[in-house]
Amino acid sequence: MNSELEPYLAHIFINFSKRSVKLMDDEGYEQTVEFKFDEEGSEGFAETINRISNDPFIDSDMVTYCFATA
Repeated sequence: MNSELEPYLAHIFINFSKRSVKLMDDEGYEQTVEFKFDEEGSEGFAETINRISNDPFIDSDMVTYCFATA
């Protein structure tokens, strides 16, 4: 497969208030993952944030942290 035609991750938006992670590729397409407001959702959200933060291939400039509910 030609890697020039494959989209790649361009930015990640982490919203703590909504407990969601939005992934955006270089073509502007986005996928949002929302976690439930229960113990299982809390654990999944924390694990996801930890993996994103510790991934050596994700530049910190690619991540935006949001704290507002709007």
